[in-house]
Amino acid sequence: MTPRLVNCPSCSKELPNGSVVCPTCGIAITEIDDAATQRFDSRQTPTNQPGSQHHAGAQSQRRSEQGSQRGSHSHSFDSLDNARFIPGTILVDRYRIVGLLGKGGMGEVYRADDLKLAQPVALKFLPDHLLTDGAALARFHREVRVARQVTHKNVCRVYDIGETDGRQFLSMEFIKGEELSSLLRRVGRLPVDKSIQLARQICAGLNAAHDIGVLHRDLKPANVMIDADGNARILDFGPAGLSEELPDNELIAGTPAYMAPEQFDGTEQTVRTDIYSLGLVLYELFTSKKAFEAATLHELMELRRNNTAPTSLTSLVDDLDPVIERVIERCIQTDPSLRPASALQVAAALPGGDPIAAALAAGETPSPEMVAAAPKQGILSPAVAGGLFAAVVLLLALTCWLTKYTAAYRLSPMGDSPEVLRARARDVIKDLGYAEPATDYADGVILQQSYVDYIGDHDQSPHRWQKLGTVGPGAYRYWYRQSPRYFDVIDFISVDHPALDVSGMISLYLDTNGKLHWFTAVPPQRDSQPGERVAADWSIPFRSAGLDIKNFQPVTSTWVPLHANDERAAWDGTDSLQNKLHIEAAAFKGKLVYFETIYPWDLSLRQEQPRQSRGSKALIIMVLIISLLALFGSILLARRNLRLGRGDRRGATRLAIAYASIRMLVWAFSQHHNGLVSQEMDLFFEHLAFAVFTGTFLWLLYVAFEPFLRKTWPGWGISWSRLMAGDYRDPLVGRDLLIGMLIGVAISAIQLLSTLVPNWFGKATPLYVNPGVSFLGQNMFFARFESLLSAGLFIAFVCVFIFLLFLRLMRREMPALISVWILLTVFVTLISQSSLIMVPLISLTTILAIFVMRRYGLLALTTAAVVAHLLIFFPVTTDLTAWYAIDFTIAAAIAIALAAFAAYTAVGGAKVFAGKMFAD
Repeated sequence: MTPRLVNCPSCSKELPNGSVVCPTCGIAITEIDDAATQRFDSRQTPTNQPGSQHHAGAQSQRRSEQGSQRGSHSHSFDSLDNARFIPGTILVDRYRIVGLLGKGGMGEVYRADDLKLAQPVALKFLPDHLLTDGAALARFHREVRVARQVTHKNVCRVYDIGETDGRQFLSMEFIKGEELSSLLRRVGRLPVDKSIQLARQICAGLNAAHDIGVLHRDLKPANVMIDADGNARILDFGPAGLSEELPDNELIAGTPAYMAPEQFDGTEQTVRTDIYSLGLVLYELFTSKKAFEAATLHELMELRRNNTAPTSLTSLVDDLDPVIERVIERCIQTDPSLRPASALQVAAALPGGDPIAAALAAGETPSPEMVAAAPKQGILSPAVAGGLFAAVVLLLALTCWLTKYTAAYRLSPMGDSPEVLRARARDVIKDLGYAEPATDYADGVILQQSYVDYIGDHDQSPHRWQKLGTVGPGAYRYWYRQSPRYFDVIDFISVDHPALDVSGMISLYLDTNGKLHWFTAVPPQRDSQPGERVAADWSIPFRSAGLDIKNFQPVTSTWVPLHANDERAAWDGTDSLQNKLHIEAAAFKGKLVYFETIYPWDLSLRQEQPRQSRGSKALIIMVLIISLLALFGSILLARRNLRLGRGDRRGATRLAIAYASIRMLVWAFSQHHNGLVSQEMDLFFEHLAFAVFTGTFLWLLYVAFEPFLRKTWPGWGISWSRLMAGDYRDPLVGRDLLIGMLIGVAISAIQLLSTLVPNWFGKATPLYVNPGVSFLGQNMFFARFESLLSAGLFIAFVCVFIFLLFLRLMRREMPALISVWILLTVFVTLISQSSLIMVPLISLTTILAIFVMRRYGLLALTTAAVVAHLLIFFPVTTDLTAWYAIDFTIAAAIAIALAAFAAYTAVGGAKVFAGKMFAD
């Protein structure tokens, strides 16, 4: 029984069983004698068996080589299909030739049977001119070595390299099907749905190769096979990379028709080179016409080198989705940087794909609405959401508990509330002879930093801060001042600001137990009884200070009062805790105008500059540089984005208005008002100007970085865009809010733990001094809340802005992230005045910030930054009955309620309880 040909010897198309005529070209099919099955081995020579078919084969091979040297294609005079090897030939004791599949400038391709593995394969022989090119062969081996790693259902698998009689060949997966070029010639344009399906498959296969660093460099419809199941399979990974080794006169017309401009120019070829060829393949797939056609190869080369634009797709195909045309146009941009970055982006951009990826593939920045509508659910299970909520509450409780060992307001006795101290201050003023009613007053509680610094300088024991409750009158002072005129409310009001320059103004300090420590009163500008002297009763201020004048010795006065006086006195002694104490006093016409208790830690601040550490100076410089960089950089980038139409004006405006509105609540509820129309108008416009400036700064920052974020990492902004669009019930919004809150309280807890680290090693623990808790008092909630919101927003936005800036400079994501991490670590170390031993835990907090930014995006990062500032601007405590805890109690209730709402939203409407708890 003789075997039947499975491929036509003329056109190489597969023949149906029992065919006597090729259905494609019409040639008659003849049987082949069993003797045609022969063994071809390079170890055998024609002289060994002069009468055998091996000899005929060798002659055929030599004739083919001679024909190749003359510039023609190789031919076999012994093969019925003009092939080098006739069907049945066995190569290297493994492969039995079935038939010739095709020829081209890159060699011949045969169908064969792998006798060892019992499976069909395709064998591709390199063209003759490459056999003597050592460099080309070495590159061929390298390319195939990498191409073997491409294992994707839309790529023809490369198996191995072989050699027979000095000829290199490649064994590949045999695919039963038809080339895309042949299919399009035979049936014309395919249905759009089918074209989209094939286009996605081609993109998927190409992307799989690109993921492992393989470039095709000769992608064209002839190298795409449509298999028996109707799926696309890309051929010729590996050897295709050698196409540029061919001289111009051997390039077939199909190769230059699909080459990228950089291939013609001989410049660097990248993934975007294949993207260009992909665009031309898709052009032909959707139109069944080549993008570039010419009568001769020379005309085609000129056409391509002149970067002539192909005919518009929509002019060739009616009702074609414009998205397809935009994607293809983007792929075939002359400038490689304007093409999509990956084949995956091209696939996603096709109709029915991801709209964000479609915009990216088309070279556009996804709109905020498109980002908000991205198909990312983020729904958490009730167990996970509940666990995250519980973690937020527990970490918040841990933070509150840790302040017991680290916060000045918990280590120092806080005594009476400001209301009680205010009444006490007024009684002291009356006892000192000032009975005139005040027109205006202000008060508050402030940290005495010199006292904290004194203990820190003179005690390096692990538990030195316990002295805040036992040594001296405590770390906090209550201040009160009154005036016979309304204060100038344009400036902030403190114990000595505005200046004490109006007769009848009085200002004083009490400790938190109501004892007098400092008093000053402005005497009359005119002396109504010149020359008259009245002796002052110094025992009255001593009683107000809780001291007995009999226990003090008079000494020479050395401290000069701020205002005019006609009598001065001074004493030395000790207080009730046996602390050394120097007291200065002065009077005018018998009325006290100055009194001060001076401890060793008290400084003469009118002539001594408060000390400033190098770290504080470095921090100020760093903040100034970053702020100026963010301000002017955002102006330039925002201007550019707005000109290109990329800026999210609506989202930025909503954010700026919301922030400015909250900032104006500070004016309404936390600012001192005196009712004077002129001053109230000035105060209003001052706060309005600041609100507008900071809101505009925030607006510029947002417009500057948000489009880049949307284009580079659109997933980072999905939940943020949905929140800006008002979709606060979206599960993804709830998830990112919840995770951001968890990271925020975790950062706070770790930050407090870092202050205890030196204690674990027997060293002095630094006191955690919250910058926002240096001032305590009433009507401070909105001021604290605005500061919290402002710091969180600006730090989050500036972090993203700086990250994008580093990314633009460094071109790589990881170095940019590391740079931001280092910058944040240095910033937090300086602002907390931490020692080196605390840096590891501080770096952990900044790693958490980087992690939440990279993993969950802008909303989670902003939420984490805002929540982390609870510790900085609010007196966090477990003693919620303390007079200073009111603001924190409100803030903590809001935070827990927000976390509960976020957890409820994150489950996406799922039942929290299954209802089976009480089932039998």
